[in-house]
Amino acid sequence: MIPVAIHRVVRLLCLGTAFAASAAQAGTYTDFVQANDRYAVLMLHAKPEQGLPQLSDPAVAPLLAIVTDGPRLFAKPDAPLANMQTSIGICTQVTDYARYYQKAGLAGLSSQEAQRAQVERNLARYGDEMSALFGFVIDCNAHLLTLMDAERQAKPEEAATEAGKERLRDFSVNSATAYAGLVQFVAMPYWTVPQKKTMLEAAARHATVNAAMMKPEMRQALLASLAGNDAGFDPSLAAPLATIRQALDVTGCTGLCEY
Repeated sequence: MIPVAIHRVVRLLCLGTAFAASAAQAGTYTDFVQANDRYAVLMLHAKPEQGLPQLSDPAVAPLLAIVTDGPRLFAKPDAPLANMQTSIGICTQVTDYARYYQKAGLAGLSSQEAQRAQVERNLARYGDEMSALFGFVIDCNAHLLTLMDAERQAKPEEAATEAGKERLRDFSVNSATAYAGLVQFVAMPYWTVPQKKTMLEAAARHATVNAAMMKPEMRQALLASLAGNDAGFDPSLAAPLATIRQALDVTGCTGLCEY
């Protein structure tokens, strides 16, 4: 089930964006673009059999830190990030990075057992990079939600068409499902505690907006999956989990969720 679970989340993160048609910290959009361009070149030339870019490499760590620093990039978005296509491009590219780490070495493996074993090896080797990238995508997707909702309100006649409704519905369903899948990673053994913490803190930052995207049955199912499991969770995960649970408990289906 490991390859299926992670692949599903990555695929849904991609679908969400598609339907929307100090050196260690990111500052401006320009900082991000410059670091991302350099990181993209490293990924382009990397060969899975020789190893992919890792945080343990001093040449990679500052670049990946900037590329995955969603809070700094989206807290006060620079003008280019107000453009939907620009923002979609960023979310999609970073999601593709995570996909590449996930799928490294899978080519040519036909059996599910062999694929599962390879994904486990990838997680053991690249879990830090993947969790950082997933965390950024949650930040980026929340930014897209803001843009999409603003567009919906600015163009109500377009949102009221069948095509407009379908676009908004597909985006909200896929985004909510991907968010729920990432939060449920907390119960899975193949992520380390620091990796889980990275992803859960990103999820907690956007718990309310994502809870508002969920139909009641999805929201209650996710809340139930997180209930009563504290004894099995590391104490460092308590704060983000509490934030997520609170949002799921009190937030209703509003905005994009209504389509």
